[in-house]
Amino acid sequence: MYRKLLFLFFFLFLSVSACALISPDSLSTQKLQEKYHKALTHKNYNKALINLNKLGDYLIYKELKHQESYALLNEFKPYLNQCSDSTERAKFYIVYAEAATYAQDYKKSVSILEEGISFLEKLQDSTLYAYGYAYLKAAENSNKLNRFSQSAAYYQKAEKIFSQQKDTLMLLWTKNGLSTLFSSYALYDEAEEERNFIFRIANNNTYQEVLAIAHLRAAIDAYFLNNPKAELYHVRQSVKHKNPTADIQEIVSILSFAQATASYAYHQQKDSSNYYFKQLNAMLGNKTTKLPFINTYYTFAKSRNALVNGNLHDAEQHALHILNNLDHVNDWQNVIRANFLLAEIYEQQKNNKKALRYFKEYIRLTDSINKAASRKKFAYVQTQFETEKKDLEIAKQNQDIKLLNAKNRITNQWALLGGILIIGLSVVFYFWRARQFSIKKINMRKQFAQNLIQHIENERKRIARELHDGVGQSLLLIKNNLLRTNASTKELALIQKNIEEIREISHNLHPFQFEQLGLIGALQNMIAAFQENSSVFYSEELKPTQAQLSIEQQIFIYRILQECITNVEKHAKANACKLSMIETPTNLTFEIKDNGVGFDVNKKLKSPKHLGLKTLKERAEFLGAELQITASPKKGTCIQISIPI
Repeated sequence: MYRKLLFLFFFLFLSVSACALISPDSLSTQKLQEKYHKALTHKNYNKALINLNKLGDYLIYKELKHQESYALLNEFKPYLNQCSDSTERAKFYIVYAEAATYAQDYKKSVSILEEGISFLEKLQDSTLYAYGYAYLKAAENSNKLNRFSQSAAYYQKAEKIFSQQKDTLMLLWTKNGLSTLFSSYALYDEAEEERNFIFRIANNNTYQEVLAIAHLRAAIDAYFLNNPKAELYHVRQSVKHKNPTADIQEIVSILSFAQATASYAYHQQKDSSNYYFKQLNAMLGNKTTKLPFINTYYTFAKSRNALVNGNLHDAEQHALHILNNLDHVNDWQNVIRANFLLAEIYEQQKNNKKALRYFKEYIRLTDSINKAASRKKFAYVQTQFETEKKDLEIAKQNQDIKLLNAKNRITNQWALLGGILIIGLSVVFYFWRARQFSIKKINMRKQFAQNLIQHIENERKRIARELHDGVGQSLLLIKNNLLRTNASTKELALIQKNIEEIREISHNLHPFQFEQLGLIGALQNMIAAFQENSSVFYSEELKPTQAQLSIEQQIFIYRILQECITNVEKHAKANACKLSMIETPTNLTFEIKDNGVGFDVNKKLKSPKHLGLKTLKERAEFLGAELQITASPKKGTCIQISIPI
């Protein structure tokens, strides 16, 4: 069977390539099939499913091989439980149901969608696109099976999901589907209510194609309600609203021009009908379509346009062609329109017998539909009432259960509440006191360490000054006296050596040029001094820093780096060592890297004999810096000190 022709308006945008104007690409199909079968052969079911979903879409929408797609998807069904990819599984149900729909197996499609809905409900992931679309497709196919109440319920569920997802476009298409469903059963007031929502919300270029279809549906309803003014207004609006970026704009335009041609011809506005008929033919050209509902509306346009131009023979042939094609299709609206059209044609041909025959059939169908519409409206209202009543009963039962459980819990909990409260307060108080004590202890330890280190640094400075200004000056005087007494070269050399040693010790204790040169200059001097007296090749990449560091911080950094360089000299057995600095808006990082013998960091830190690393860490903690040591035997050592600015 064909689809319900009018009902497919809503699903035009979902069938992006259903226009049948796209040429097949067998090479792409072959590649997808090869990937799918290869993954299936290797039992890689997730990968097979991904390729199958792509292949199914391609066969359905691009190559229009609906039966082939349906068969492939059906064959994979036994392997579905082997797939762990829930997103692809959800997509499979949609593609499988689409294939069944296009293969005109509507019962199977609804069954597939119900299984998919059950799977999606277990996932409880309402963000999945397939979640709302499954209900949407189930609504469409339920209507094809004349399950009005079930179709309406599915639409309402889809509406809730898309509202929750804040997917405005899909929500508008759902409203369009509901309006089409109501129109299909002559529930025009309900259909208009759904369309009014679309007209209020779809007020920008993003939703022009939705507006066009909504106005087109409204024009058809106005025709059956014998409201020419509304019919022509909605026809004009349908033609007016266009979205060039929409995939379905071409097919929407074809339907809009076809309806405009027919409506203006029906109301004897020949020039307007001819104008839109010309636009319609220009758009179609030599193209053909495999979708029956497009052909039906195009044939209506041809028949009506032929009639308004006095070409009664062509008008009759086109109208009979429509009616013959609708014989086995459950589409009462187009059947009624075709009978009324033939009655008009035969009346103008003066064939009163045939005109009366088709007019009687038109009246009979109209009366029958009006009666059926009343029954459907009652059934719909009753369904709504029963649903609300059931929801209220369930809510009341749940509320009663909650109240009863709450009473029982309150009775049992009051006895425990006092004790739990006392225990809880005691525990909180205990942990609060413990935390306060711990914080105080940590602060005292930090203060002690700070005072100790500061005291040591002050003492270093004092001793360095005494050595430099006291002992150093005395040795210099002795040297000068020896020079005046013509002392031996050996004695002078010894005195000079002692002077230099005193200066070196004084410098190591406290670099006096620190105040003049700053941190970077002092570090550069230190590297140069080590290079002069060592076989290790020392290098540096230091540049002036914008960091605002106190003198104490700079001294501590200097001491840490001095200790690191000394360790390289004493223990690393390295050929080269490099000191570099990296400055960021938040950190100042110094890195000392050598190519020496390395060591086991964890072992050194645990050993009580090696206090150097522990001292480095304590100094870094005092600065609030992060010390990172990377080393392993025979692979050198890298030490990074990162100070927050």
